[in-house]
Amino acid sequence: MGSKHTIAGVSADTPLRDAVPRILRAKAEPLFALGARAGAGLDADAVHDMRVASRRLREVMRLFEDASGTRSFKVWYRRVRRVTRALGPVRDADVFIDALSGLLPSLDAEEGRAVAFLIGHRFGLREWASARLRDDLERAGLDGRRTSFERMAASAGAGDGSVPMRERAYASIAERMATVSEAQAAALDPAAIEAQHALRIAYKRLRYAVETFAPCYADAFGPVHATLTAFQDTLGELHDAHLFAESVRVSAGTTEWRAAGVTAEDLERVARRFDAMAEERFEAFRVLAGAHPDGVLREALLTPLMVTTDV
Repeated sequence: MGSKHTIAGVSADTPLRDAVPRILRAKAEPLFALGARAGAGLDADAVHDMRVASRRLREVMRLFEDASGTRSFKVWYRRVRRVTRALGPVRDADVFIDALSGLLPSLDAEEGRAVAFLIGHRFGLREWASARLRDDLERAGLDGRRTSFERMAASAGAGDGSVPMRERAYASIAERMATVSEAQAAALDPAAIEAQHALRIAYKRLRYAVETFAPCYADAFGPVHATLTAFQDTLGELHDAHLFAESVRVSAGTTEWRAAGVTAEDLERVARRFDAMAEERFEAFRVLAGAHPDGVLREALLTPLMVTTDV
């Protein structure tokens, strides 16, 4: 198991009353560390890393909400969710701009002009979002509340007391794997865009849960984590391609592009490139699903949680 997911004092047999506070503190650390860098909106990597960290922390809080149940726990969950939402517009703009920029080497002059217009337009929206980001993060309420988080974390996990990590891990992973299994059959229809989006979220939550319970997997962690990451990334790229195509077509419904010498036909050609990207990503997802059948993946996820190891 990689050191990135190792938390001092947490093993498969650690009681939840001891494990949960340590996990919460470890998952929250990037939020407090990245706030200043991400807040200005200038550091794209910090914005991305802080947003991912907020999602990971929220998933940990979902996993252990019933073991806490305190008012401060719920307040902090809402606070972290506001952080995720505050970072969203800037991060989404960065992803779209990167995707558009990646198309440029393969475009003819007309398509290149259309993409240049789209990049400029989205960059303007990003500047507006960046100007709001610091205020949005301040309203989310992380600054000056480190001590409050520490107090909340210290009391989390008490509700399940002596229950070992492995026992909670098995129940949580089984529940999330069941959600993936239910969603995947529908998502294998190429036209089922909403089902594919739902499956992406299900895989993301399953992956974050596996990361949370990484100490329970020992050497089995690497392979299962790599598989879940591949599913999440592939479905994420599929989802992005659909969103990008839709965004380009929405732009074609406005009038700003005319002043840039761009035609609606040029924009539609760019949108079709994203359609083709979506088709490629769907095929990659279909291949992944065939290589990792539901029953095999379920066994890989749950078997290590049933094995008792020496501490």
